[in-house]
Amino acid sequence: METGRSIPGWLASIVQEFELNAQALVTVEDVLCARPDLSRPVARRALAELVRRGWLRPLGVRGTYEFIPGAAAGPYPSSDPWLVLRAEIKRRPGLGHVGATSAAWLHGYAQRSPTPHIIVMTPDVHVPRPLVAAYQVLRTTPAPAHACIDGLPVPTAPELVAEVAQLAPRLALDAAQGWLRRLFADTTPEAVAETLVDRGPATRARAGYIADACGAAAHAAAIAALGNVGPGPFYTGPRRSDGFFAARWRVYDTGRVCVA
Repeated sequence: METGRSIPGWLASIVQEFELNAQALVTVEDVLCARPDLSRPVARRALAELVRRGWLRPLGVRGTYEFIPGAAAGPYPSSDPWLVLRAEIKRRPGLGHVGATSAAWLHGYAQRSPTPHIIVMTPDVHVPRPLVAAYQVLRTTPAPAHACIDGLPVPTAPELVAEVAQLAPRLALDAAQGWLRRLFADTTPEAVAETLVDRGPATRARAGYIADACGAAAHAAAIAALGNVGPGPFYTGPRRSDGFFAARWRVYDTGRVCVA
C-alpha cells in the first residue's frame, strides 16, 4: 500500500464522489454509480487499485470495502466498530441487530460498551463468518428490533428489557443495576408487559426480578399480571443455587445482576 495515497486521473472522480457522499462502505455498484461509463471488470480493477493506494480497506465481507477519506491522517481505518455489521446488513437486510448490552450502550443507558460488541440473530439465520470474527453473536427467538440508531437496527426500550431478561445467563450483567434503572425509567409498564406476552416463564421471571431489584415496582406488577411463572427455579447466570434467591420470581441471581 502506498503511503502517499496518490490518485490517478481515472480514479479521481470516484474518490471525489465517495468524499462528497461521506461514503463509509463501498462495493462495485458504488464505483459504477460514480463512473457509469466503466464496465464491471474495469470497476473491479478500480476497487483493487483503490485498495492498493490506501483509499479502500477490505472488511472481510465479500465485495465490500471501507472507504478511508482524505481527511483521515493517512490510510488508516475509522474507529467505527459497526462497519462489518453495516456491510453485512447492506447485503442482507434483516440479518440481525445490535443487541443486549451493546444496544444499551448505543441507546445511552450503559456508559461502557462490551468487548466484543453483541449481535443478536434468530436461530434460523445463517451467521456470516465475518460477523463471528468481529462480534459475539447470540442466537435467540423471538428477537424483535424496531428501533434504529445511527443506521443500525436495535431493540426499542421495552424490547431491550425483554431481550436482556431472555439472554441474561449469556450476558455479563454484574453491576448493571445503574443502567437497568435508566432503561426501566425510559419505558412504561404497559409497553414492557406487552413485549413479554409471547416470552417464556424464565424470561418473564427474570424480567420481573430485575424490575423489582431496580425499584420499578409498577413494571414488576405489570409483569406479574401476565401470569404465574411456575415453580422454576430460574437463573440470571450459571445454573447453580448459590446466588441471592428472589422467592417471588423463583430466580437465583447467579449472574449478580442486582447484587452489590
